[in-house]
Amino acid sequence: MKHFHRLLLITLIGMIIVAATLRDGRLPVAAQPLTSGLVTETLAGDAVQVTMPGRFALTFTSDGIAVWRDLRRDPTGQRNLVNQSTPLLVPRLADGQQVVVRPTLVRSSSLRTLISYTYAGTTISYEVWAGGQILISASGQRVTLSGPHLTSDASAGAALQAIKRSSTAQHWVLYLDAWAVDELPLALSDPAMAAVTSPDNVSLSANGSVSITPPDGVVRAPRLRIKNWSGGETVTVERAGVTLTEGVDYLTEYDPVSGDLLVQYLHLLPPGPAASRTFQIRPSQAEPVLSLAILDANGNPRPLDPVTGMLIVDADLPAGQSPAPGPLTTRDVFQIPYIQTGPTLRLQATVTDPPAEFSGVRFTISGPGFNQTIDDLTPGDGFTATVTLPRRAEYSVSATILINGAPGSLSRTIDPVGYGYVFVSIGDSITAGKWGFYRLPPGSSLTGESDGYPFTSPPPVGSGYPRSDDGRNYPQSDNTQADSAGYQNIYYAGYQIELNNLLTTCLNSPVFILNDGFSGIRTARDLYGNTTGSDRIGASGYLNALGKVTVYRQHITDLEAGQVLLQVGTNDATAVSTTNIYNNLMPASVYKEDLRALINAIRQDRPDLGLWVARLPWRNDGTTAQANTRRDTTQAFNLSIAELVDELDDEAPVRLGPDFYTHFANHQDQIITTNPSNGIPDNIHPTSAGFSAMADLWSDVLCADLPREPDPSPTPTSTIYIPTVTNTSSPTPSSVVTTTSSPTAISSPTVTTSPTATATPTATGSPTVTTSPTATQTGSPVQAPGSAIYIPIINR
Repeated sequence: MKHFHRLLLITLIGMIIVAATLRDGRLPVAAQPLTSGLVTETLAGDAVQVTMPGRFALTFTSDGIAVWRDLRRDPTGQRNLVNQSTPLLVPRLADGQQVVVRPTLVRSSSLRTLISYTYAGTTISYEVWAGGQILISASGQRVTLSGPHLTSDASAGAALQAIKRSSTAQHWVLYLDAWAVDELPLALSDPAMAAVTSPDNVSLSANGSVSITPPDGVVRAPRLRIKNWSGGETVTVERAGVTLTEGVDYLTEYDPVSGDLLVQYLHLLPPGPAASRTFQIRPSQAEPVLSLAILDANGNPRPLDPVTGMLIVDADLPAGQSPAPGPLTTRDVFQIPYIQTGPTLRLQATVTDPPAEFSGVRFTISGPGFNQTIDDLTPGDGFTATVTLPRRAEYSVSATILINGAPGSLSRTIDPVGYGYVFVSIGDSITAGKWGFYRLPPGSSLTGESDGYPFTSPPPVGSGYPRSDDGRNYPQSDNTQADSAGYQNIYYAGYQIELNNLLTTCLNSPVFILNDGFSGIRTARDLYGNTTGSDRIGASGYLNALGKVTVYRQHITDLEAGQVLLQVGTNDATAVSTTNIYNNLMPASVYKEDLRALINAIRQDRPDLGLWVARLPWRNDGTTAQANTRRDTTQAFNLSIAELVDELDDEAPVRLGPDFYTHFANHQDQIITTNPSNGIPDNIHPTSAGFSAMADLWSDVLCADLPREPDPSPTPTSTIYIPTVTNTSSPTPSSVVTTTSSPTAISSPTVTTSPTATATPTATGSPTVTTSPTATQTGSPVQAPGSAIYIPIINR
């Protein structure tokens, strides 16, 4: 017995020493396996594969890029988005011969990989960047590059941009997961870089940092190059005064030979004030950094802005003058207060350079009648929390580091986090909101104001600009025109802003309505009865909705939208001649089948998708004879809409939307008579009062068809412990969950990071960033009244 007691004492002492060691050591932890950057490997048959985890996988063969897999929407990589009969891009020499030769892996790093093809004295190089851009250069013979060649049902877009051509070299950029390209700086000292470059004489400033502000047109994971960098290989990167997380928000590469420091930002960067787009790079000063992500159902981070915490929406649609991607449309990337449509909230926190005694992360989720705290103390599988939200409402989410089990001074808060409804409105210029409210780009030749342009974050409350009460809906770009060809997209506000407020009230739920209106668009073909054979039925990039259906489906998928509001056909009803060889009067039977094809294509992957089809509005444009013909055609189309919805309703959630024809026929004063931008007669687009009426009519239908969220009711407090089974004699919990159900006020939308530099807050009602060295939680862990939380000494 004496020996047993001695052995027990020795074991106990050993456990105490181990516990002290584990507690005192600085844990090299991260909330998820940090994005390590590109992974490059040579496959059998001399193929080269380049993978960015959670983003894309490319396979280079003798033909070029033979495989592109979208790992964000297809995590297991089951689908190849490249057309089976051709590579993603096809390079041809001057004689038309396609370049087919074994690829050579020149170099690779976590930031970029260079692969080249040499054939007949010509070298074509592909430099793949972690952000999803491929910089392509050709030297030797003149080369033509066609593409991208995608499958007809590709889940993502790719956009090719010509950068520069000279007698000896040519340069392009291919953007993956994009329907439009960046508006790159016109003067590029190194076209192969195609990035934002610091001046040649840059040097570290007195405060030990270098600042770079990309122009507004650079939105797709900006690539920064600092020349003559003298700060060493390890750096710290800030944006808008907030320290970013390496491996999650950015990657770097330092070339000591050239002295260049390369920085790849890993998020979209919406246009906006210079202060919000300015990066500061300085030599590394080890400091704790905490980031907070919200994951989708595939386990990939949703596109949150790391500074504001808002959801970044990529609403690009290919422009209408040419095949996809069409002219530049960079102004339709914007951010809104976060919203999701499912009850499962998946949180993930990353901690780099953690302080001594760091033991885990505490997640706190609060909302109406709900409060839950989860401590994750196990770094091995990352710091995560999964919560089932009890009802559609606005919530607040925070992550706080734990020091010896108690809240520390470093925290991150996203507020609001909405669980609600997301709608996608698809249609023409009437859906876009044309001329109801509009703002023109500075210097436009049209008549109107240019203040407030561009709208890429919620306008401040009281600014006078249209915005929904929650800040999620505000003017959106029309998508139609080019950004850099003498004309820029106009920002319109249609019925969506007022409809947001109406639905938020009647459904008792957060709401966002994406405006996918596109001026001039038709249902399934650009023309009808064109004897030249260029109706372009369903042709991608042109002026028909069927041709853009892949983009609509991507928007629906990315936003997890559950409802579509469809109003298209007014432009199909515009033709008035039965003998015009270019565009004949369309029979209602043809329109009906075009509309059927569009609806089926929108719902291709989502048989549960709710879809409402509005009847087309009364109009009075053109001569008296033309107006009469167009109204007759519109009425015939509306009968076809009712017939089609009745036919589809038996097998799909397709419903009849508002009757806009009857409303505007009875309220003709709500139709604009004169285009306010140029004084030309209009007689087709609603006035501001007309768009308000459209919001009311949509609301009447949707509020009757969709269930109202019940009000929260207080329930008894409950505490839940989730232990981890170990080999010890008693369980040691690695995750502790405390749920408190009680009415909780919803705080103003904010994103709080502590401690870091201070960013300028926006007006009330829009997410803001407040940074402070003061602890956001102190003292003992949060407890439910009358209960206790067990915090283990040893971090397992």
